[in-house]
Amino acid sequence: MKQQFLLLLIASSTLLFSCQKETTLADDEAIVSVANSKNNQENSVPFKGDYTTTVTVLQGPPLLRQRIMGTGQATHLGESSFTALSTVTIVPPPPFQVNGTSVFTAANGDEFFTEFTGTSTPIGNGKSSVVITHTITGGTGRFENATGSFVGNTIADPSQPTGSISYIGTINY
Repeated sequence: MKQQFLLLLIASSTLLFSCQKETTLADDEAIVSVANSKNNQENSVPFKGDYTTTVTVLQGPPLLRQRIMGTGQATHLGESSFTALSTVTIVPPPPFQVNGTSVFTAANGDEFFTEFTGTSTPIGNGKSSVVITHTITGGTGRFENATGSFVGNTIADPSQPTGSISYIGTINY
């Protein structure tokens, strides 16, 4: 009787573990299948960049329109540049809303385009902390069907002719 019980226990355990393995394998295959279909022709990679910026005011408040030009270094772009057209809505009270579009140009001339939104929050002495989120909307060359998003952080100081901005996020191409 003991021997039959032990044999039944071993058989049940083997069946249980083999079923769990099949379920796990099926789940893993489903996850890989979804990931492969989502990234079929995309390469999802980290994006990080640091740029020196120059701001030109195109129109004064209450809708502050600016052209921001940057040069610097970014992953997957190399020595690169960007041009952004930005609108800062100076009313109502802070934080002020920021939105616009930009074009990032890689060392080889390939480009990707973004739309961005964010906030500009005064921090004293005329300076503002600006945080913006870019959504990649396409591009040229290897970035033709690019997607992704990244966040930019900067301290805006209108008394200085140049500034800097750092970006971090993900690009899919």
